[in-house]
Amino acid sequence: MRLGYTGRMSKPPHLFEHLGPKAQVEPEATCCRLTERVWLKYLELAGNLMPAPDSREFLVMKMLYIAEMTSSAIRLNMSWGLTHPAMSLFRDRYEQTLRFSWLVRNPDPQSWSKYDRTKFAKMGDLARSVSAETRAHFEKLLGPIPSWAKHPLTKEQRAFFEEWSQLDLRSMGEKRDAFPPLADEQVAKEKLGDWYDGIYKQFSSVSHYDRYSLDLLAINKTSRGTVYLGAPAHWTPMVILQNAHFDIVQCFEAAHVFHSRDAASIFNAFLLEWHALAKVMAPRSEDIIGSP
Repeated sequence: MRLGYTGRMSKPPHLFEHLGPKAQVEPEATCCRLTERVWLKYLELAGNLMPAPDSREFLVMKMLYIAEMTSSAIRLNMSWGLTHPAMSLFRDRYEQTLRFSWLVRNPDPQSWSKYDRTKFAKMGDLARSVSAETRAHFEKLLGPIPSWAKHPLTKEQRAFFEEWSQLDLRSMGEKRDAFPPLADEQVAKEKLGDWYDGIYKQFSSVSHYDRYSLDLLAINKTSRGTVYLGAPAHWTPMVILQNAHFDIVQCFEAAHVFHSRDAASIFNAFLLEWHALAKVMAPRSEDIIGSP
């Protein structure tokens, strides 16, 4: 399922033998190892079954694969001091976790159907907006474009296909946090909406390359007395720490709901380890993430 690996694994991929110097110090190194243990346990619980291509379980497998790749890229970037690329990916990681959790915990039985329908509006918009030359190239690679994708949607059709997109991410976080928890353990009660401003809104500046993002850089001094332009040192442990939190929450929800595993106690134990690390790495994490 992951990074060229299949089946159950007992150790991380070789990729993580190349973490940079910023992940070789404590407690950042312990937090990175915790994150890997979380993913290894999830993959063990998921097992070796290959879902049917059109099933919801197959969609979940794709979503978790993307989540794991993003989490891995964040750790690698942060470990080498590539803070701004990691911040941009970290915004995406928050959105992945929140949207997945919204779908998994939503008591509305139509939530997945609304999510599925968005692809038709997107496919149609792309097919109609590209040049004829580009469209012909896509058809050569992927096959004929469906006829329905070539015709503009009516107002009613667009409203139907884009119903999922009508809820903004901040509201989704607030509503998600009000859903009934999936289990009694704390891992099933962790909030996500509170991180919208500190993570998604703030790090969107990095993704959009706007003026505020430049102020996330500072002139820093090394132990040798030289100076360099980069993000302040507190961002490395904060991003590594909070990335691990998102992994714990999403892996728990996927294992608990889609793999029918009694996963709450397993991932709650990971969460307790995470809280112990948080006391060392970020005693006031909400305040730190909220300010550059």
